[in-house]
Amino acid sequence: MHLMPAHVTATAQPTSGRQRPSVLVIGTGWTNAAKRRVARMIGATLADAGLGLVAGNSTGVDHWVADAFCAALRERGETPQGAFWQISLGWSRLFERGGLPLPGYAADDECIVAVADVEAWKREAISRCSAAVMVGGGRGALDIARRIIDQGKPVFPLPFMGGLTGNSDSVFQEILKTWEGHPVPGVSRAQFLQLAEPWVSGTGQLGNLLRGTLAATPDVFISYRRSDAPAAAGRIANDLSEHFGGRRVFLDISDIAPSHAWDDSIDDALQACKAGVVVIGRSWLLAGADGRTPRLHETGDVVCKEIADLIRQGKAIFPLLVEGARLPEAAELPQELRALLRFQATTIDNPGWGTTMQLLIREIEAVVRQQQNAGGQPAGRTTGSSVDT
Repeated sequence: MHLMPAHVTATAQPTSGRQRPSVLVIGTGWTNAAKRRVARMIGATLADAGLGLVAGNSTGVDHWVADAFCAALRERGETPQGAFWQISLGWSRLFERGGLPLPGYAADDECIVAVADVEAWKREAISRCSAAVMVGGGRGALDIARRIIDQGKPVFPLPFMGGLTGNSDSVFQEILKTWEGHPVPGVSRAQFLQLAEPWVSGTGQLGNLLRGTLAATPDVFISYRRSDAPAAAGRIANDLSEHFGGRRVFLDISDIAPSHAWDDSIDDALQACKAGVVVIGRSWLLAGADGRTPRLHETGDVVCKEIADLIRQGKAIFPLLVEGARLPEAAELPQELRALLRFQATTIDNPGWGTTMQLLIREIEAVVRQQQNAGGQPAGRTTGSSVDT
């Protein structure tokens, strides 16, 4: 058995200043091979996404998600302290209530929060999580999921679990029925529906769904000129948001909150992002007030500053040529932007839009993963001569 440490009690509060949001994983205590595999994949996905885990000390889903999560952290040279919380109902309490003991994952003492009863377990787990994933589960899991939704937190129920304890199917349907009034924050309905695709290898879109709804800052910054190619920029932003989640993609026209200073919002997004997509249309080099010199050369030009900041901060940059645009010559660019020509440019048009966007998404995914593995430090892309592809 795994006894509760005396120094951790139900009154313990979530660690202040915690760097990673935590995800509560709830589900059935009795698992078959398929559910065990799903639980382990979820645990590994959370660790890979840089998210924390909240789970119980039951058998089944609780055990296998915690086992995989902690193993993945240790493989990365990290410890579970501050990333994993096991909300535990002690054996003696279960015996007193006439229940069966359910020895779950043997968590490190520093990760355990002991509680007195089931209701306290629910309160503690819900207060510590920023989102939840539901794998089957009985009436208790169903009650927890509904409480989390009532608090405005996202819940991702897996609808392909089935079986006698498949209440995640019910929650999935409830969320879809009330989507117009209560959408899952940060993701689209189309993204949410991807949860219905059974997992063959890996957890599909779950990692991006969780990061998309929990992201505090964007991973991708889209630079464009409103008088040049706003429609193409909007379409690119929409496609990227469908994959990464809306909160991970910054487009000024839609992502600057009312009353916020627009220049501060742009600076914050540039500082936080891991990649910049520079949309270049046929009017990107449009002349300024004098009718001859491109606006890029004007003092205070926003697009010039955005790209110069991306270059100066060592961000990965993806120039996209849209609507038949050509790549500028070095002489046409301000000195501080000429390094832009070192990044491979890609032409995107309607016939090849889907294929090109998938390539762009894969490249951005690689950049994000590389920086996560490097502790968030900018990692420059391999660069070469700028060519249209």
